Amino acid sequence: MGVDVVIYESGSGGELQLLNDDLALSGGLANQVYLAFFGGNLEQSTSPSLDDLEFRGDWWGNQLLKTENQFNSELERTLQTVALNSAGLRILENAAKKDLEFLKEFAEIDVKSSITGINKTELFVTLQEPGQQSTKIKLIWDGTRDEAIFNVIL
Repeated sequence: MGVDVVIYESGSGGELQLLNDDLALSGGLANQVYLAFFGGNLEQSTSPSLDDLEFRGDWWGNQLLKTENQFNSELERTLQTVALNSAGLRILENAAKKDLEFLKEFAEIDVKSSITGINKTELFVTLQEPGQQSTKIKLIWDGTRDEAIFNVIL
């Protein structure tokens, strides 16, 4: 398994984590969760039937990836459109699971969400890689600001 720099959400977009004046490194799948949720298409999901002459409203990098590995940011799009109520939480969880589907061959994935305040929700993702301790990721979404305000690996 490769090593990545640690990416986290500070409320102003993705940041690289520093550790003793150097970049912090991660050997797990946690970065993939953040990138799947916020690193792809916000405008639309990639259509497999697009030809070279059609306008692509998706993320440019999806042209380079296999269909099963494309980033479509279903969760981010859904967070911006769904009501934060009990029915909306199930929709959010399903959108998150769809974004993380490509990780199923590497880990068991569990997604839970809860409402923590007016227009605020927390999303918890648990990744269980074979033979590894589980990784838990907590994301807080502020619907008033229409952005992720916190992302941490627990």
